Amino acid sequence: MNRYVGWVATIVGVACAGVVGCESHHTSPPEPDLSCQEPNLGASPMRRLTRWEYNNTVRDVLGDTTEPASNFTPEARQFGFDNNADSATYHALIIEDYERASREIAARAIVDMDRLLNCNIATVGQDPCVDSFVPAIGLRLFRRPLTADERDRYLEFYADNKAKYDFSDGVRLLLSAMLQSPHFLYRIELGVSHPAAPNAVRLTAYETATRLSYLLWGTAPTPELLAAAEHGELETSAQVRAHAERMLDEDRGTRAVKNFYAQWGSLYELDNLQKEDEAFTETIAALMKQEAEAYVEYVFRDGDGTMSALLTDSTTFLNADLAEYYGISGVTGDDFTKVELDPTRASGMMTQGATMARLAHPELRSHVNRGLFVLEKLLCAPPPPPPDNVDTTLPPFDPEATSREQLEQKTSPANCKACHQLMNPVGFAFGHYDELGRWKADEHGLEVDTTAVIDGTDVQGDYAGQQDMLAAIAQSPQMHACLTIDWFRYAFGRDATHDDKCTVKPALDRFMKTGGNIRELLLALTESPAFLYRTRLDIEGGGS
Repeated sequence: MNRYVGWVATIVGVACAGVVGCESHHTSPPEPDLSCQEPNLGASPMRRLTRWEYNNTVRDVLGDTTEPASNFTPEARQFGFDNNADSATYHALIIEDYERASREIAARAIVDMDRLLNCNIATVGQDPCVDSFVPAIGLRLFRRPLTADERDRYLEFYADNKAKYDFSDGVRLLLSAMLQSPHFLYRIELGVSHPAAPNAVRLTAYETATRLSYLLWGTAPTPELLAAAEHGELETSAQVRAHAERMLDEDRGTRAVKNFYAQWGSLYELDNLQKEDEAFTETIAALMKQEAEAYVEYVFRDGDGTMSALLTDSTTFLNADLAEYYGISGVTGDDFTKVELDPTRASGMMTQGATMARLAHPELRSHVNRGLFVLEKLLCAPPPPPPDNVDTTLPPFDPEATSREQLEQKTSPANCKACHQLMNPVGFAFGHYDELGRWKADEHGLEVDTTAVIDGTDVQGDYAGQQDMLAAIAQSPQMHACLTIDWFRYAFGRDATHDDKCTVKPALDRFMKTGGNIRELLLALTESPAFLYRTRLDIEGGGS
């Protein structure tokens, strides 16, 4: 954890140049300047498709909408994300998942054989249709052209099974085998030597297309993107950026942003969130998740696309049921519609029900959880871990005291105060939001005190509530650096290291100079050394 904070502090120290009062909060010594004339990057591990990516891929390539990977063994999460290469280990359960899914997908696909093969079998013939199908489906599933040897072996496999069984089984077993290939399940990157990169290799055009597609769309490259790779349109960083801009402009261009913030905000926890109040149901939890996702898409697609909007905008999206739950009138129907909330109450995604309800106990507010989330996820400044044997028992309900007063009393001992004096005040700023994620004027009849005194970050100061606190965080260099690191982790499936400074610093600079524009941060990452290159296998000790 200390290494994490130190790395972010170093990057923020670079970003803070010229920002009054910013430098004083970061004491890490400055890193020596690195020459970025040659690609500098950390190790480049091979990544396996996540369940989300698997579902997207079989849907977009084969038209299978059953989301088979949803039943796979879940990935372990690192840094809050499920796509870290180190957590995607290969084990017996996932092998069984892949084998079962491949059989079921292939069985569904052959129901409409002409559609699958993209060929009129009655006119062209069975074997000629398969002859053209194998290289075509291989290109889509393996994200590169098949080698001649691969093509011949798959055709031989088909012919053997056709002779042993029949035509349909031959095609079914062929497709099932391709879906179990490491070239489908893994994003294999070998790269090619490059004179400007003695310690790295440049990704091939097809590997670059694959990185672009899975980063921005969470799926396999389209025929258009594969054609761009074939025709040499992904050779330079400018060409890569041009395609990235085009991809972000398409309807599916918000996929990655929504997936990032769903994981960043741990929205998956809503699936099993329990409250003691019967007003909170599984249906309400699902609607809260839809509200958060619709809001992220709106900010990225129709708004200014900045972190400031995500943290301060009073716009949201509700349907009748969720509006009634929040106590908001004037919303009708099942469809989500744009709603302008009271700007003195609403502050972007942080005050939406999905966040406030998740960061609360089943029966009462949790100022600690809310403060910890802001420190960890927005500022990369987590407090020290609690001491051993600390008493975390919640105080019983007291009708004569607010949750703030009870928490201040419970955490006043010296062994608690060191951590809680950092977390508590941040959480107090959200005091008007109850455990169900709804804004309340009071707390069981008592006045709510949302004032906060924050220390230890570049937003230290006195705040009246979450509005001005989040407005300050939205302009914070520390927040921009923290989000840049998290986007790096999501984009590359690994942690950032000092070797990645030539990727992280330019991305952070672009992020800050554009007012926290998420689109520009993404584009900067696609132009970076970490995106265009991978470390040499011999440098990594023979593999990754």
